[in-house]
Amino acid sequence: MRIWQTGLLIIFGAILPGNLVAESSDPARLLEERFDHSDLGSDWWVEGGESVKVIDGRLHVAADPPEHRGPGYVATIWHRTPIAGDVRITFKAQVLRSSRQANNINFFLFYTHPDRTPLEVSRNERADGHYAHYHELNGYIFTFINAGMVDPADQRARMRLRRNPGFELLDEAFDYHCQVGRTYTFEITRRAGRLTFAVDGNTFLEAHDAAPWQSGHIGLRTFHTDLWWDDLLVEPLGAGIESD
Repeated sequence: MRIWQTGLLIIFGAILPGNLVAESSDPARLLEERFDHSDLGSDWWVEGGESVKVIDGRLHVAADPPEHRGPGYVATIWHRTPIAGDVRITFKAQVLRSSRQANNINFFLFYTHPDRTPLEVSRNERADGHYAHYHELNGYIFTFINAGMVDPADQRARMRLRRNPGFELLDEAFDYHCQVGRTYTFEITRRAGRLTFAVDGNTFLEAHDAAPWQSGHIGLRTFHTDLWWDDLLVEPLGAGIESD
């Protein structure tokens, strides 16, 4: 999708929330990405990171340089096709290594620029992938990280849901685990103002947003972590697909 098309979709989505539908060959799906091609292709763009590449049918992201500085230690990978409305999002991810024991797996939902500048047009403002840049945009952040990064005795996962701009905490949980070498299956739902976050079939976060974001881009995000993502699927809620 070309940049000007993306911009029009975001603007129309803001004016007519719920009418924006991302392109898909399957009418029951808004977006599907299995990473079954040889490279990242034209559907994504990257901010920060050491390297982002498709290897053996998975999206591999390296963002854990030994020097612990510079743009390489964080990475955000955006999909160019915006989505809208009530959705269910599922994907798999596995942490390969994390020198700071961060084991960081983040997901950005419904991201747009507050002044309606197409998100990709403003990408140079975030070329280093610094986390604070994303707190100034519209959207939601779902975080899955190892609590042991702060307290080595704590082996639980720390899960958070935040709303931007403002980095407002909507819900938080310390539960389950977030381990290197383990494949996790994630599910995120958004129905009107109700948002949920589940890992391996168990819902850990739930919040209600009185003024929910209606549409925007999705992004894959990490910090001091090498990992892979796979089997990303975005489906509309409704027509037989219901949230918990």
